[in-house]
Amino acid sequence: MRKFKLLIVSVCTAGLGYITPSQAQASLQRIPVTLQSVEDTFLVQNYMLLAQRYQIDASKALVRQAKIWDNPEFSTVLGWGSTDQLKPFNIGSGGQAQYDIDQLIQLAGKRNKNIQLAGAAASMNEATFDELVRTLKLQLRENFYDIYYTQQTGLVLKEQLDNLQKIVDAYVEADKKGSVPHSDVVRLQALMVGLENDYADLKQEELNAQKNLQQLLHSQDFYEARLAPGDLAHYSLDHIQLQQLLDSAAQNRPDVRVAALQYQSAELNYRLQKSMAVPDLHVGATYDKAGSYINNFVGLKLGIDLPFWNRNQGNIRAAQYQVKSEAEQFKQQQSVAQTEVLNAYQRILALEKRYKSFDLQEFQQQFDTLIDEVAKNFRKGNISLLQFIDYFNSYSDNAKNINRFLSNRVNAYEELNYATGQELFK
Repeated sequence: MRKFKLLIVSVCTAGLGYITPSQAQASLQRIPVTLQSVEDTFLVQNYMLLAQRYQIDASKALVRQAKIWDNPEFSTVLGWGSTDQLKPFNIGSGGQAQYDIDQLIQLAGKRNKNIQLAGAAASMNEATFDELVRTLKLQLRENFYDIYYTQQTGLVLKEQLDNLQKIVDAYVEADKKGSVPHSDVVRLQALMVGLENDYADLKQEELNAQKNLQQLLHSQDFYEARLAPGDLAHYSLDHIQLQQLLDSAAQNRPDVRVAALQYQSAELNYRLQKSMAVPDLHVGATYDKAGSYINNFVGLKLGIDLPFWNRNQGNIRAAQYQVKSEAEQFKQQQSVAQTEVLNAYQRILALEKRYKSFDLQEFQQQFDTLIDEVAKNFRKGNISLLQFIDYFNSYSDNAKNINRFLSNRVNAYEELNYATGQELFK
């Protein structure tokens, strides 16, 4: 019985330390990727970004269109004889022809205001593109880090499953010989089922993150997220003040810029609607061959609408209220930005307090020492198998908790990047 316990100890303690990704075999073929390579692919392959780029090009084309003058209008009256005798196209000697040309001239600066309004719309599309990049990049990074840390946890659980399977197999054989209580076999098998469920749940979390990343990259590949030792060193609040973050959000957040441009567009539209109350001028020329008081009559044409009833009052009033509405929306978006920065900042402070309160590497070394002591006491018979299994089980909980904490920490910094609209940590 003592030799059997020593066998169990050697199997259990063989792989309890943290392991590297190269020590595990993935069930699916995964492509190794770094965060930078994923982002490079994302910027050129994401369909939503490509579609929004076309929107920017379309809005710039509308700016060019707004700068173009209205086309002149040409009309003619050709002689067709009389009611007594029809003579189609009778425009020669003894016939009649009249030609008119007319050009619309917009007054009160309508043309320039339309150009400014189109320019604001183009700027809004550019800000919308930046907002889309900001939102999707946060999703991409969160899913990348989720994949990385779930894979790291999965390596530990997979190693534990392999070791625990050996223990269960050994106990089953010993149970057949009557060397161990059958109840111990049942408890070990129950532990095996629980660990398998934890591993299955973890793989489902990874698959969800893989699916999200595939949708962002428009790919069907599965990825192995890789981080170099120094890749996370830039995640720190050292030399960064809260006011600096708040100022960055006010200046750099695309959604705040969109709200500001919407307010600007509302003001431009209000000025345009006021100018629409001023009638436009029609200037033209006419030539009448034989239908006027003299032959070959040439005249100047001038025309203007008479604003007796419609002076665009309703549109002006609506535009005025729209300005007030957009002003409040702009204030609301500024408030949202400030709140998100404050919350993200406070979350990082809380996580950093925990992160700096203990050394993870030293903690792991202490945990390894504890496992060694547990193994020694088990060999001496000072603790039971179930007590040893409790320590064995706590190791998987420790791995899950540490990797979840590290994932939450790095994602908190990415949320602060998102909240400020600036790459503070890169």
